Amino acid sequence: MAKLNDERIQAAFQPYLNEGETLRYWAFGVKQPNMFLLIFLIALAVLPGIIAVFLLTKNYLIGLTDKRFLVLQIKGPGNAGVKQIMEYNLDEVRRMPIKTSTGGLFTHIRIEDATRPFVAKFHRAFSKNNRPHAMAISEALAPGGAG
Repeated sequence: MAKLNDERIQAAFQPYLNEGETLRYWAFGVKQPNMFLLIFLIALAVLPGIIAVFLLTKNYLIGLTDKRFLVLQIKGPGNAGVKQIMEYNLDEVRRMPIKTSTGGLFTHIRIEDATRPFVAKFHRAFSKNNRPHAMAISEALAPGGAG
């Protein structure tokens, strides 16, 4: 299956948008198992280790509207079938402990909520818009962000 593009990502969010709500930014990200576990699984047996890593990796689409931050856990980087959805009201999420950072390759977003935690990293090379959209979302989620 082909890699997700901006049009397919936007289409994945459409069923979850409220009436009059517009998707402003979106990005694709992953949450992988601990690096030591990855190394151990691959060292144990290369092909089964790679398969295990693939199965343990969670794929996400995140989206920002004028009122909400949406997290769609999807089936994979080429399949936008939604497995789970989490949503955060922007006023609510800005009061939560949030950690964001942008490095050379990844933008990281972590929401430390007891009932709905979220952690993922967003690679700059996924698409030409993945990095700027992920950075815009991370800035908007920060307390006092530009929502």
